[in-house]
Amino acid sequence: MTKKDIHNNARNSAILFLNAIGSKDFIGPTLSTILDIKKIILIKDVIEDPEAEGFSAKKQGEKFLFVNTKFNQRLQNFTIAHELFHLDEMIVQLEDDQENERAADHFAANILLPENILFDKKRALENLGLKEIEVFFKLADLSEVPYETLFERYKELKISVIVLKRELELMKVKADNPFLGEKEEGFQQLRKTYMIDEVTLDKANCETAFVKLDMLTNYFENTGTGHGK
Repeated sequence: MTKKDIHNNARNSAILFLNAIGSKDFIGPTLSTILDIKKIILIKDVIEDPEAEGFSAKKQGEKFLFVNTKFNQRLQNFTIAHELFHLDEMIVQLEDDQENERAADHFAANILLPENILFDKKRALENLGLKEIEVFFKLADLSEVPYETLFERYKELKISVIVLKRELELMKVKADNPFLGEKEEGFQQLRKTYMIDEVTLDKANCETAFVKLDMLTNYFENTGTGHGK
């Protein structure tokens, strides 16, 4: 399957998903409600491993989704959206693991940043007189997505990233936080440079929540399976 096919399939799955929940706005701020509606048990804890973003699993009719809260809320939201791809029974998983993970990433970007909503919000902010970089950060805050996800979505939808790219290059960022990555850390520094207010979305909350953790632990001891990101 080509990258284009993977993307198109993921996009179509995202459209069906959003239609099914009746979404008319960015869903990042309401992901916990969506998980409740879909009866997905969310487990949170801190793992000092930048490779462990999260995973999902199913056991005895229960659905579990774990997120590592060492990552900030934006990155947690992307992980949740990614794992929704694996947990939604209406979505056919691809046989090739690498292709399936790529599809889950595309799905996450599409449900978090639907094309029509993104363009509507962007246009509204521009009409308010916000400058290009201000619009970018405001959209990231409204959608509660990682900056890199929005940046890549811009490129995908043929929205100019010339100014953003130039400013990032001028920053010459040396990433020192493995739970952010170079581009995400660069955008945080760019935000400070433009004196845009800080938000809690950019900070790790290190929250813990262990609902039905014993059931999930037993599941992995018995099977050793599940989807991870």
